[in-house]
Amino acid sequence: MHLCIKAEVFWEDQANLELFNNSTIAVDVRNYYITQLFTVNPSFSLFKLSGVLLCSTDIPSAVYMSLNEANTMAILDMRNEFCNGIEDPQAFAVLASNIKTITEEIFVTLGGAASGLSNTQITSVPPTVLISSLSTLGSVTTWGQDQANIIIQSITSSGYQINSAAVLESLGTLVVGVPSALLEKIPASELLHASRNPAFVSSMLQAPELLQETFVTKIISVDTRLTEVVQNVPDALATKIPPSQLVFSEGSPNISVINKKSWTKDQATMFLGTLVESDFDTEQLSTSVLQGFTCTSVQKVPKTKIKQLIRACRPRTGRSKVELTEPQLTCMYNLIEEDLDQNFIDYPSDMLLYFRIQDVQESNCRSYFSALGAADFSVASSLLNKGQQLFSEARTCLGINGLSLSRDHLDVLGNMVCTLNSSYIQNSDPSILENLKACTDLSENQVAAMETLLLSGETQYGTVATWNQQTLEDLGILPLYFTINIWSTFTTTIRMQFLKGFVAKLRKENTQKTKLENLFKQISPATPPAEVCTAGSITQVTVSDPAFPFGYDLTQFDLCLDIPALKENLFTICSKVDDNDFQKIILKKLNKAYPSGVSEQQVQLLGSVSRVATHSDISNWNITTIDTLAALMKTEDGTWETAQSKEIITKYLQTSGNSLGSTELNIIGSNVCSLDLSTLTTITANRYNIKSCQKVLALLRGLSPLAHDTLQGEVSWKQSNWMHGLLQLTPSDGVQVLYFELPPHG
Repeated sequence: MHLCIKAEVFWEDQANLELFNNSTIAVDVRNYYITQLFTVNPSFSLFKLSGVLLCSTDIPSAVYMSLNEANTMAILDMRNEFCNGIEDPQAFAVLASNIKTITEEIFVTLGGAASGLSNTQITSVPPTVLISSLSTLGSVTTWGQDQANIIIQSITSSGYQINSAAVLESLGTLVVGVPSALLEKIPASELLHASRNPAFVSSMLQAPELLQETFVTKIISVDTRLTEVVQNVPDALATKIPPSQLVFSEGSPNISVINKKSWTKDQATMFLGTLVESDFDTEQLSTSVLQGFTCTSVQKVPKTKIKQLIRACRPRTGRSKVELTEPQLTCMYNLIEEDLDQNFIDYPSDMLLYFRIQDVQESNCRSYFSALGAADFSVASSLLNKGQQLFSEARTCLGINGLSLSRDHLDVLGNMVCTLNSSYIQNSDPSILENLKACTDLSENQVAAMETLLLSGETQYGTVATWNQQTLEDLGILPLYFTINIWSTFTTTIRMQFLKGFVAKLRKENTQKTKLENLFKQISPATPPAEVCTAGSITQVTVSDPAFPFGYDLTQFDLCLDIPALKENLFTICSKVDDNDFQKIILKKLNKAYPSGVSEQQVQLLGSVSRVATHSDISNWNITTIDTLAALMKTEDGTWETAQSKEIITKYLQTSGNSLGSTELNIIGSNVCSLDLSTLTTITANRYNIKSCQKVLALLRGLSPLAHDTLQGEVSWKQSNWMHGLLQLTPSDGVQVLYFELPPHG
């Protein structure tokens, strides 16, 4: 008791409060202070905190919940003064929930915390207040897609017209909620003007892909000359220019303009061949341009310039990696294999995977393997067995005997360590853990060996007894692969605190869904069987936690998620739940919530949850707008089974006025192969980029003599620089005739 009193006095001491109210003190140290402060005194007054201490994300939600509306506004004012730019979704949700009536002044006080408002709260705000508050609302950067949709729907339903670029720009970050149909109605010349506003372009980059593509298509229509298209489309949105339009048939492209823009690999492949025929400094080419290197693109280029292009793809400090595939890398090697030098750092690291041992002088083997250590070994086909082959050669070069690798060996091998079996991981210098941090993936055996090494206490991370949240932070990406063997050594509190930042980072980096699913399965604490909710009802505050759904097993997730909460927080829940079984529960409850059919607005928010849908689930969805079709076809949410995609596309086509036009086909992508031939014959597109699909090829051969002549035998879809063919349809005697048109060679 005496110790508890002394501890409380220490943490609440005014001198200590002033001491830790210092922005130069590490954030994790300040957060630890806050955690201890509210642990010894859960009712400690927020008004006794000042400055940066009030910005801590470790202030318990319950503390904010105890505030009345007046005190909530006072705390918001204090946070606006000291915490500008610090995002705390849970704090925002609790503070916003304390506000009963929302006015224009309230929105100003809320600032960024407005994204903590529930959908019900937003819906209750009169459209006139929303309209008068657009300048404030449009500056909030943390809106969910559902919130932006509701605001835009509310103001447009009241008569507010989004019919000009000026109005569109005034929406700020809320532009993400604008339906593509409204954007289509705005004059292209006005959108071109808006595209010159950096703030507007920044907001558009957060919008659904369909909206971005519609925006770019409208800009292209202003002047379809390629030089003007490249000039007019904003640099960051250039990835939305159809690759088929990037063929420079006349004159030299403006390299300085092209070099500033972001490109996809398919796009860069289209124009690099023309680009390299110009006189320019290859060293200045951007990584997104260089990724378009192919044998075809350099077939007219002198060998000296080819070597310069390959050298330009080398690793460079302060510059992102040039992402190249195996065909590109082997092409590079084959083009210059008779003229290789021993300065290995002048080649793309991944290209070194395809060097033969006879290409490396024995005296230079160490420098070769040192340069190779920066490569991504997963690029090479598993059939080539490059990891084992190259490690065998490295053993000879470095004099490696047995299963133990020294620190020096590890420094040279670099990423090759990612290909080694568990025996090497367990028996090598503990610094091997630093090598493993660079791996794109780890096998179960590698993970088991890594955990054995960590649990031995013989690494730089010390013994289990000394581990804390900072230990997890220092381990980099490795916690993504941990099993319960490691997680059980940490308290539930530490796991949750760590997950808040770790999961947010993983999602930002688009980590694979399966990896996130496994992380939550391994890290979640075991809960005793129960027939009632014991983990806590799932509310908006709960799902605002970046670590959600940590703490819920399958049974508790089902018991603690009620239908009103799901309806209110569908977007947030769907964006944070990765486990397939959890996702099935979401769909089950969604069907109960909307027995007469799930609305378009809700279907658009499902994300990867949609991929576990059954025929019964999909039949209950409304899919009539192209925005809904686009939302369901996002490739980052996973692949569709043939029957699923067919049903979704068919439901869309059942709506009067909907057809398989160019936009639809580009959205559907390879899922077009799931459609029946009878449906494919209804295509109305003028031109369409299509990947190889046997069903479409059969249709082409059957309906067009030209297609039959062009597509003899095994079809190559990479003729010239083209990764895709152009499928065109033209009316002939009232019949849609399909033919395959090859573009001119560049």
